[in-house]
Order: sequence, then structure tokens, then C-alpha cells
Amino acid sequence: MSKTRVGIVGAGFIAKIHMDAFKENYPYFEVVGVCASKKENAERFARNYDIPVIFNNFEQLCESDQIDVVDICAPTNLHDLITLKACECKKHVICEKPLLGYHGEDKPDAERVGTEISKTEMYRKVMEKVGFLEQKIVSAGIKFMYAENWVYAPAVQKMKKLLRTSSGVVFELRAECSHSGSQASYSREWRTSGGGSLMRLGSHPVAAVLHLKAFEGIVRDGVSIKPVAVTAQIGFLTKMSALEGKDCYVVRGWEDVEDWSIVIIDFEDGSKATVFSTDVSLGGIKNRIELYGSNAMITANITPNNSMIAFAPRENVWKEEYIAEKLETKSGYSFPSFDEFWTRGFPQEMRDFALSIIEDKKTASDYELAKQTVQIIYAAYLSAESGKKVELG
Repeated sequence: MSKTRVGIVGAGFIAKIHMDAFKENYPYFEVVGVCASKKENAERFARNYDIPVIFNNFEQLCESDQIDVVDICAPTNLHDLITLKACECKKHVICEKPLLGYHGEDKPDAERVGTEISKTEMYRKVMEKVGFLEQKIVSAGIKFMYAENWVYAPAVQKMKKLLRTSSGVVFELRAECSHSGSQASYSREWRTSGGGSLMRLGSHPVAAVLHLKAFEGIVRDGVSIKPVAVTAQIGFLTKMSALEGKDCYVVRGWEDVEDWSIVIIDFEDGSKATVFSTDVSLGGIKNRIELYGSNAMITANITPNNSMIAFAPRENVWKEEYIAEKLETKSGYSFPSFDEFWTRGFPQEMRDFALSIIEDKKTASDYELAKQTVQIIYAAYLSAESGKKVELG
């Protein structure tokens, strides 16, 4: 069996995650090239992972006859541009979350995109971009594989098995992705991030609840259950005046993006989902889903969980050993992740993508999920601005 040849666009944190997932699936994939905005970063990445080819830019990578799949690990504001180029070159696409956003690209003079441009305009333009990109993907006949690892997390997979077995009706889903804030400079401004905690973190739980409701409908009736409306609020909690002069252990300095959000999704069967995504949560990253049904209740703690509990009286006891993502201190009680990579579904995700290409089958996480997720997010921004429920078209 010949391996699928991959070119990675980007050389940052998520590119390392993807690279490790490709290595776990070495019978299927061969990473042959990489490019990054700074060539020295691509060169360092290539050295670390023994990647033979360094491309000057994503256009050159997409055009290369050595590449079968373009893996997009670049910032969100480049996702649609790279995907369009891959379509032009008839290359399959693996795209990190979220699919795309509005970044004020048509308003270069706006200093604060997030506060100066109405969410009504943002929502309309995002949906136009999503529709245009879908047309290009379909016309090119390529596979678009949406890298939403929550779909593949073992806890979510088990939740689906329990749901199928119970034959119950899901009344409500509650999901959260929160931590103490991103250190990445791009995350501070809407122009480079496309939104705050809801965009960066909320895309995970939003996609997960959409996936679970679609699964429920298919299992019971053969048809996905779709979202129909969104109600939301966002907050700028680290700008509270009460914080002045106080110690603060979460990230501050957000410019025109939110650090707190709550989204309520209405589904066509009358059920609800509530999604929290915040940058003001100490104690490590929280990736969690709860299902409340007619005959069962299920909680999926993706991270952290209590499979392992550790205690250290001092910060330096564990030295450089990894404990868990976004954990502020290694002292006291902690919940070490014995295999966070696996529990969050990254290698399983890439295996599904490989089999999708080899066997020409649908992936569990595809363009439809990517499209619905970004629609929910920008409808939520519109709802928060207007103070009204937004009906989805």
C-alpha cells in the first residue's frame, strides 16, 4: 500500500500535534514537506522531524507533485486562502479548527475589528465565505477533512455507543472548553484571531454537541438533527475595574476579543445544548461534555480526569515532567495525563482521515461539521451584540 504524502502548512504547536499523529499512523502517511511564515521555523521543524522538503510558501507546497494532502496548521485567517489554493491544485485538505472567520480583511483601516464592525456584517460575510469555499471544494472533487479531535476522543466515542444502546432521547447537552488564557500574540486581536474565547475554544464543544445531535438523529431516524437557533452572551471579565491592583493568574491584555462566552443552541427536535468557553478558568484545561437524556445521564471528562492523582508539596518535585495542559502549578494535588494525546483523539482522527482517502469514504468530521460550527459561533456573536435569539437560515 502506497502512503499518502502530506505537506504541512505551519510549524507551531498544532503542527507538532499533527506530526505526532501522523507518526502514530505511519503505515498510512508520509510527511514529505513543510512551510511556515518564517522560513527558519520551517527549517527547525523539518530538522526535528526529518522532513525532507522545505517549501517557500503554501502556494509552492500546494503546487508540488510530491504532495497528496495539504495539512493546514496555519492561523485561522489563512485557512480559506490555503484551502482555495489546494482546490485549484486538486489536493485533499486537512484543516485545523475553526474553519474560517471574519478578520476585517475588507476594512484595513479599522483599528479594532471586534468593536468597530457590526456582528451582522460579520455573520453575513462569514456565511458568504463558507458557501463560496464549499462550492470550490465540491467542484474540485477533493476531500475536506476537518481536524476536530473532540469527535474522535475515546470518551465521546463511548458516549455515542451508550447513546446508541440506550435508544434514549437527548434532552440537553452541556459542554465546556476553558482554561486560563492563550499566550499566543495572535489571540489578542480580532483581526488575527477572528474572535476570542468563543472562536478559539468554543469551536471544540460547539462541534461536539452538533456531532452528537446529528448522531442521535441518524441512529434513531436516519436523518441528522440540525440546529435552528442560537442565543448567546460574551464577556470581558479581565477588564473588570475590581481587578485593579489585584494579583491575577489568568491571561489579561485582550484587545477587542472576549474572554468569556455562553451559547445556547436550539435544535429542531426541541432539545437544547449549552456551551461555555472561557479564558478565565484556573486549574488547567477543562474539556467536558454532559448528556441528559430520557433514560440516562452521561458525563465525558476528556481532560482532566481522575484516572491518575498526584500530590507534590513543592513546584519542583516533578521537575520537567509534563502533567497537564495549561496547569498553572505542579504543586499540590494534580491529575497527570498518562496519554493526553490519545484521550483527546488526535491519532484516531488522523487514522479516520487516512482511511477516508484510501477507502474513499466519509469522515466523521467533515466540511458540514466545520460549516455548522462557524455558523453557530458567528450567530452567537450576533446574538450577544443584538441581545436577541438568532434564527439559523
